Amino acid sequence: MSPLSRFKTAKKPTIKEVAERAQTSIATVSYVLNNKDRYLRPALRERVLLAAEELGYVKNAMASSLKGMPRGILAILVPQFGNNFFTRICVEVEAIAQRAGFIVTICNSNESPALERSILDRLLSQRIDGCILSPALSESDNAALLDRHNVPCIILERPLGAVTPEYDFIGHDNFQSGYLATRKLLEAGHRQIAFIGWNSPIPNIHDRKGGYLAAMRDFGQTVPDNWILLDDLTLEGGRKMAEYLPFTEITALVLAHHHEMAKGTLLSLQEKGLRWPQDLSLVLIGTPEWHDLLRPSLACIQRPEDEMGRIAATLLLNKLRDPRHRAPKCVLPVTFLEGGSIQTVLP
Repeated sequence: MSPLSRFKTAKKPTIKEVAERAQTSIATVSYVLNNKDRYLRPALRERVLLAAEELGYVKNAMASSLKGMPRGILAILVPQFGNNFFTRICVEVEAIAQRAGFIVTICNSNESPALERSILDRLLSQRIDGCILSPALSESDNAALLDRHNVPCIILERPLGAVTPEYDFIGHDNFQSGYLATRKLLEAGHRQIAFIGWNSPIPNIHDRKGGYLAAMRDFGQTVPDNWILLDDLTLEGGRKMAEYLPFTEITALVLAHHHEMAKGTLLSLQEKGLRWPQDLSLVLIGTPEWHDLLRPSLACIQRPEDEMGRIAATLLLNKLRDPRHRAPKCVLPVTFLEGGSIQTVLP
């Protein structure tokens, strides 16, 4: 028995059903959908296109040979493939899927909802069996597109606001990331702690700042506005924020994003001759490959990328076996990795 025979796929609309809905012939539908150079009344052409949209019909050159059988192709679409948080998840998803007999198409939207839509259109035309999607900028329209086409979908890391309950969701605790990073510095005696983060439209990204503020409140600390700095998720954004850090007021810093932003900030600190932890204690949210190559190494918040990939892939495979399968929203905890970047401050 083929490994794929264990999985069920939702019934896809056919060209015959489009023709029936549009009250015309299969040949006419084919002419319209294939943009053939043939005169058709504009009203008829519009009726065919509307019927195809309502049914969620996508052209498929392989349909005649596959006849509804699963193709054995899954997709994972992430917004920042260069970010090793997403790369590690993709690696784990691919390993799980391959053991189940699937291949995985890995795509990068580069935080562009328009590019994400274009990629999904191509994936749908290839009749993927299922998709793991981390929506660009947490926008929900493209996730709804997968739903309209009856493609099982798992939402990864980026919640979709009010529509999230309609989707299976796997993520990690961003609030805990900010809280735990700040608490470790507070427990070492620091009270003047700044926060550098991404100025993002993505709601759960700001949960890290919320965790930072909550930890400061729990230790009875007020936070001046100039201790919180937000900018672009780029090397230059990190450098810029380092220029605005109030070094005469603070003794510690939470770097809320490990990607290029954190690298820019750390480079700027080194260029200024500042040392950690002697001049500034640091905690980094994330674990880039270079975090333990620095000297001293950085204290980090480790996020559960491997576990997220395993859970997302396993849940998607379960949904392929049974399209009605649902799981509770899954938000995984983070852990603290000791490093040499925190100096204990005597009371």
